[in-house]
Amino acid sequence: MPVESISLVAKHAQFDDIWAPKRVAKLDNYDVKLAKGNGSFDWHAHLDADELFLVTRGNLRIEIDGQDPVILGPGELCVIPKGVRHHPVCLTDEVHIMLLEQAGIVNTGDNTDSDLTQTIEDI
Repeated sequence: MPVESISLVAKHAQFDDIWAPKRVAKLDNYDVKLAKGNGSFDWHAHLDADELFLVTRGNLRIEIDGQDPVILGPGELCVIPKGVRHHPVCLTDEVHIMLLEQAGIVNTGDNTDSDLTQTIEDI
């Protein structure tokens, strides 16, 4: 497999779906995903895996059970530990996010009845 650069800006430009992560790369047993957010996502937790959020455009507040929210702007990231309930909320009209998660993780975690549950798609 050739080594190549991946433009997060160009990849984000390839889709308009909101809260529907797209896989852009694999790293060992991890998926590198991009998503666009608008409004708020569901409260959920990933019971067996940590989740990394990196904001590349806009501002995102991640409400976290039992603590003050984390506010992320472009170039800022945070890691949500496994089992921690969280709720991403966009503070700007459109937020671009890069996620790093174990392969096979469902975007809505333990909230399996969510209308936002997506099957991962490669772009």
